Amino acid sequence: MNKAFLKLLVILLLPVFISCASNPVTGQYELMLVSEEQELAIGKEASPSLQWEFGGYYHDGALESYLESIVKQLWQNSERPHLPVTFHIQNTSIPNAFALPGNVAITRGLLSNMENEAEFAAVIGHEIGHVMARHSAEKMTRLTLQQLGLTLGAAALGEKKGGDILLKAGAAGTSLLFLSYDRDQEIQADRLGVKYMARLGYDPREAISAHRVLEKTVADYLKRMGKTRQEDNFITQMLSTHPRAEVRINEIQAMINELPPYTVRDDGKYQRRFKEAVKKVKETNQVYFVYDEAEDLYQKENFSAAEESLKKAISLDASQSTFYNLMGLIKLQQKNYPDAEKSYRKALSIDANYQPSFYGLGLVNYYQGNHGKAVDEFKKSLSLFPDHAQTQFGLGKSYFKLQQYAEAMPYLQNFAEAAPRHPEVHGLLGISYEKNGDIKTAVREYDYQLQVAPDTELGKFAKQRLAVLAPGVK
Repeated sequence: MNKAFLKLLVILLLPVFISCASNPVTGQYELMLVSEEQELAIGKEASPSLQWEFGGYYHDGALESYLESIVKQLWQNSERPHLPVTFHIQNTSIPNAFALPGNVAITRGLLSNMENEAEFAAVIGHEIGHVMARHSAEKMTRLTLQQLGLTLGAAALGEKKGGDILLKAGAAGTSLLFLSYDRDQEIQADRLGVKYMARLGYDPREAISAHRVLEKTVADYLKRMGKTRQEDNFITQMLSTHPRAEVRINEIQAMINELPPYTVRDDGKYQRRFKEAVKKVKETNQVYFVYDEAEDLYQKENFSAAEESLKKAISLDASQSTFYNLMGLIKLQQKNYPDAEKSYRKALSIDANYQPSFYGLGLVNYYQGNHGKAVDEFKKSLSLFPDHAQTQFGLGKSYFKLQQYAEAMPYLQNFAEAAPRHPEVHGLLGISYEKNGDIKTAVREYDYQLQVAPDTELGKFAKQRLAVLAPGVK
């Protein structure tokens, strides 16, 4: 369908779908295409992507239980306490926290820099505020009105050459869609977070301290990674709508001044029990500074230096599956497949559900020509992370190598939707559709291949097949 027809379709069908709903925070009626049930479904669907885009879960049962109790108290003192909620610590040094309907998370990198319980409550209260004010639902409504659907991850995946995308460290996908808000939404979430923490007896002035912690943690992280806020990176995009530090602090102080009467319990901070609870994660976070250096060297394709840094990290803490997974990627780059497999299996011996290592085992088998075994491992990866574009591509290519073209097509098509300008995928789809007898679709994919990458082997092949097939297609 062309764009003009899509716009006409929107105009004709919009009255069927549009509804107004009362915002649970403001009480005002607003245009909303997403029901509360759909919000929960969206949160559930996005949860695996966010889990793995932010490093998987950091496993510390006692710490998670302690923090989850605070999260649930905040949740119960919000506008929609009837919604279900789970809490996790994400195992990444990127300083961040986020919430979707049903899910609340904070990263190891941010948590490790906090000094007391009230700071934690302020940050999580802010994120809960986004959920209670239905900010993600508002965003989905605006996007639906704008374009009737999205292609996610294309910017991150579309220009990668050939198989390079398979060896990309990390995931690309939906996070920025859900985790970036406009300035008015950020201010509203600040106001709600201050209100929630005051209701529980925390000193709301610690919201200012929490913001300063976030600013410092972001600055320290960027400095360690050799980046600045002015560069085009994830942190910059994530914080692009946050008010400037001095403005935001003044606004938070004004919000505190406007609070209804509240009672601060104890000292309002609970610093001692918090510091005891986070002692271990703070130590682990220091070791991850070494790992982060190794990952940065890997991304820069300095594999020998990355391996040396990674060995140092493992010598400091041999219990992190993340470390062994990166070692597996390094060994794959060195075409040392036996050691790559050992590294991935070591990671899985630590965390039996560590998705990146199932993906890694899929790569080990794919590159050795064991395509049937690759399919098995990629399927395990996809069961944990259904939206992982690289796994979709690996699974599609494995089926293609097995000449199981009908099985290959849906996975290749999923990857093509995420990365429409990838230089291989349309040629592979063209061959698969042709082998399956769908000549019309094969011609379309061959044509896409010529548009995207005409000078590759697949591009030259697509040109040859179009010369034979296109004349007969109406």
